Amino acid sequence: MAGNVGLLKHAANVPQCALAIGNIFRTAGFQEGCFQALLIENEQTRGIIEDPRVKAVTLTGSERAGADVAATAARQIKKAVLELGGSDPFIVMRSADLKAALNTAVKARMINTGQSCIAAKRFIVAHEVYDGFVSDFVAQMRALKIGDPLDPETEVGPLASEPILAGVDAQVKASVAAGAKLLTGGRRVEGPGFFYEPTVLADVPPDSPAAREEIFGPVAAFFKARDATNAMEMANDSAFGLGASAWTNDPAEQDLFAAEVEAGMVFINGMVASDPRLPFGGVKRSGYGRELGVEGIREFVNAKTVVVA
Repeated sequence: MAGNVGLLKHAANVPQCALAIGNIFRTAGFQEGCFQALLIENEQTRGIIEDPRVKAVTLTGSERAGADVAATAARQIKKAVLELGGSDPFIVMRSADLKAALNTAVKARMINTGQSCIAAKRFIVAHEVYDGFVSDFVAQMRALKIGDPLDPETEVGPLASEPILAGVDAQVKASVAAGAKLLTGGRRVEGPGFFYEPTVLADVPPDSPAAREEIFGPVAAFFKARDATNAMEMANDSAFGLGASAWTNDPAEQDLFAAEVEAGMVFINGMVASDPRLPFGGVKRSGYGRELGVEGIREFVNAKTVVVA
């Protein structure tokens, strides 16, 4: 749309996705070479970024990968956009439509088995409605059907890899050891595949992995808030700042969360989602720059000033 061509280095474990995206461009009528998938190893990426024909780079990935790519681009004085991890807060206040908030909360945590940067991960609930909300959330998590992702009845599929599964399990165990209360789940599902039980943690200590890190799997961490200001402070007590969802029908609370929550995206009474009409991206350790929308297009164009005297 801006006149650029694109090169895609996809994750090594999903090359067919990269090839499918390239096929979409060809089928849509774009010229050959306008968009190309590069089936290369991670170690070869640096040479691509350093190539003078490549003018800018954008990455969706981990903090570690983001720091690496940004450093390589910076040494070449090239623009970079980073869309990294998140530990998105999901805030529920007393005035919220609790039924809608509950149903959305489970979906927001479990979409893609929790393997989404914008999945809700930290649930911050007002003390007046905390006990009932947590109880209903646990009941819905326990009722989810785990199974083959190709089965239309399945609600929880496997994690993407053995390392991800092991990492999630380690984070849960460390959080429980630190004092978090395990309300359901907390174990690998026996049998083939990288399956992990839908898990809920409560009374999560602020220095535990469930509070400080991104858990890339089906694990929800609950926190109790005294009031809206306390909820906002808890939401901001994170190195991440990608998205945030706040549920309240109080206009003052809506204004507070929209203005003060440190995130690139704040959704009021809705689930954080990607929309091509809206800029997408985060702050703090979640990265910088924006994808999508007008802002996303402008990230990769150069403004030229022309003066005719």
